[in-house]
Amino acid sequence: MAEIPLYPLYNTSYQLYRVSPLHHGDSPLLNDRTLRTHARRLRDLLKGDNVRGVDVDFAGTEGALPKLGPLEECNWDLVGDEDAWIDRHRQSVDPDASQLSSVLSPDRARGIGVELGYEKTAYNALLLRDPGTTPSPEGFTSLPLLMVKMPAAIREVFLNYLKTAFDAHVAPLRLPSTFLASTLETYFRHLGESTSTQKIQHVIQQLKVQLTFPQSTSLLKHIEVTIASHDVPGFISRGKLLATTNQKPFTAALSRYIQKHLAFDLSNPKVYISRIQCGAFVLQTDRLKLMLPEGLSDVSFDEDSSAVESSAAQLAVQEIYSSLIREATGTGKFLPESIVEELRSSTPSSVGSGRRGRRKRAVSTTASSSAATKRPRGRPKTVNGGLSAQEDEEMADA
Repeated sequence: MAEIPLYPLYNTSYQLYRVSPLHHGDSPLLNDRTLRTHARRLRDLLKGDNVRGVDVDFAGTEGALPKLGPLEECNWDLVGDEDAWIDRHRQSVDPDASQLSSVLSPDRARGIGVELGYEKTAYNALLLRDPGTTPSPEGFTSLPLLMVKMPAAIREVFLNYLKTAFDAHVAPLRLPSTFLASTLETYFRHLGESTSTQKIQHVIQQLKVQLTFPQSTSLLKHIEVTIASHDVPGFISRGKLLATTNQKPFTAALSRYIQKHLAFDLSNPKVYISRIQCGAFVLQTDRLKLMLPEGLSDVSFDEDSSAVESSAAQLAVQEIYSSLIREATGTGKFLPESIVEELRSSTPSSVGSGRRGRRKRAVSTTASSSAATKRPRGRPKTVNGGLSAQEDEEMADA
């Protein structure tokens, strides 16, 4: 049986931005006709189309990026959760199941997926929300989290289009050190549950934590602490024995270890965590790469696997997604708090967001054909026990 394409949130290095509510007036944004219109307009800008010899708004990017070849496709589509993603692609992998597929409604959509297909490569961006909790004022649609995988020249045109077409403010999302630490603790908490069949050391693998102190000295910018996979559970156990863990046992143990061996205090505002890299994700203050959670990668599409229990890693990803949306919305709110509270109280719960206990499994077409292994497929070979050098270059790409 054919496999469902990989959900776009996974295995891609994204730059993070936050976006104010998109203004569209009386015409709804989240419908096919409106999305096709914006796709056509963005394509014209990227190709450098002009009216009567005058460039429309922005210069084209094809001359700036000649190695990509011509722009062949520009698509804007609704993006739902993993369940909706399977429903959308079910017909292509199993034509007989077309009657079972459901159409993704705007109220259930997580947001918009933008895909740019060039002759030699492709890029994408995701405008995201939590459909059950993200309020939108009248005439606007709130998609506060923007994740972009584009080179600088194309990214500039795309961001400017969002600003001018929707009268929106777009700013880089700067994640605080506490958010990076909490993301790691979220994985540890779910993987440490008594019902979890996954082990921390197998999912997290080798762990690298980068400490940065830019205001302390010009000679030393950062230090990277590497922890072997089999030592990670020991840090967590030690942290649980400390009196002031505040439900963050690993962070407490790491802080105690660094203070003893390196004489650095993580509670000092001049010392903060700027990057965490492990087998589950790579997270910086402005970038994110989520790996495909184990449990999604080892099941092919068929009717018997249409609904299964979520793995601990999947539950962790769901919680991290919601946290990212809150962070993008709450860091200097674009709306007054009174309006936010009023809209939140009148926003109905999403049908899709209520199904937390049972999830369908999407499968990457690039995954290995072997179904016997329990490890997530499609992961790159490691370099000295960590992630590949290619991934490091992706995360460092401006």
